[in-house]
Amino acid sequence: MNDYSFTVGIPFYIKSNPTDLKKAIDSILNQTLTPNKIHLIQDGPINDNIQSILDKYLLHESKLFILLKLKKVGLPFALNESIRRSDTRFYARMDADDIAYPNRFEKQINYFKDNIETEILGSWAYEFDGELKPDRMFLNKTPHNKADIEDLIHYRNPLIHSSVMFKINSITKVGLYNESMFTDQDLELWNRCIKKNIIINNIQEPLIYLRVTDRLHRRSTWSAVKRQIIIRYSYNTSSLKLNFLKLASIIIRLMPFFIRKWAYRTFR
Repeated sequence: MNDYSFTVGIPFYIKSNPTDLKKAIDSILNQTLTPNKIHLIQDGPINDNIQSILDKYLLHESKLFILLKLKKVGLPFALNESIRRSDTRFYARMDADDIAYPNRFEKQINYFKDNIETEILGSWAYEFDGELKPDRMFLNKTPHNKADIEDLIHYRNPLIHSSVMFKINSITKVGLYNESMFTDQDLELWNRCIKKNIIINNIQEPLIYLRVTDRLHRRSTWSAVKRQIIIRYSYNTSSLKLNFLKLASIIIRLMPFFIRKWAYRTFR
């Protein structure tokens, strides 16, 4: 099959930063390999600043942009709706505050061409908080080997969500995102994919800049921790080491912020 068409989905909502959103969209528009469609996924009402940015892209000469205007439904439902409305073979994730490398999609599509068995493909990322400066960036590496990915999912996410491109048919057959998971919906999905022997890989180089502002705070609310427990223990292992790391990954989320921050940087 020679169809390597792909849609990019960029979800946003009223609290999205307009400047960051523009940078994210521009990084997709300026790719060395142009998407077939770009879904701007609006989750609920927005303010005038965001609307003015959208209006410019919807009138863009490329005609790539489609606005999916939804009532407030939450990220997993919004992503599923975008995937269902896509008429391409592949779908690429992109967050409203991240920045893609100019050759991200060219690298990913070429990888799919050379590795036809791969169904989900992520990459490494440079994480940053605030300004995008070399001294404020941290390289987040994700594994390539199947066994390493299957081990890592017990205590860490083996994929960086906004770096991911996947075959739509592969995600559809496992049921898309779980719409009750308002956090960690990607981890829950990868969990099901691994159980179904979906082939997952990561390109061993960074292809996005990942904004991590407030990420540790969002991940440590009690509701988010409860979802983590449900997800982690829906995929079990007999390994004492992995069970220890699984438990430790949950306990750390309940620790004071400075400990969480230290652990996040130390054990990645």
